[in-house]
Amino acid sequence: MAEDTQETPDLSAQVEYLRGLAKVVTEEGLSEIEIEADGFKLALKTATPLTVAVPQGAPVQGYAAPPLLAAPGGAPAPKAKAAGSAEALTPIVSPMVGVFYSAPSPADPNFIAVGDRVERGQVIGLVEAMKSFNEIVAESAGVVASIPAETGQLVETGQTLVLLK
Repeated sequence: MAEDTQETPDLSAQVEYLRGLAKVVTEEGLSEIEIEADGFKLALKTATPLTVAVPQGAPVQGYAAPPLLAAPGGAPAPKAKAAGSAEALTPIVSPMVGVFYSAPSPADPNFIAVGDRVERGQVIGLVEAMKSFNEIVAESAGVVASIPAETGQLVETGQTLVLLK
């Protein structure tokens, strides 16, 4: 019987050699190293950090109309005035892009009408955005002077929906 005389390599020495190579790759900031010797090929690569975009939260229903911004110099923002009228009007504007609806459904009455008294926090209409109906509420009390937005109309962010006296 023939005996295999091939030497078995010292496994612990090989493991130490590999650890040393990994340490060199890490300390030198290398992304990869390849070594080939005696018919043996070894490639070490460092992991690349994965960049992941963080998704934004979904919009919340029940938006209040944004408040009027202050004019430059810290003075309060002027209220809108109707053409030919000396009476100051307060706009209720859309906080988002969407389709305006003046009633909860076609069979229901409108939330408000010209001449109605509106209280702060009262729903004055809906804006449908991304298949979600968002309530638009009055930020202040007043009497409805006009409703420039029409049911089914596409409205933009900041577009006047209702004017209050």
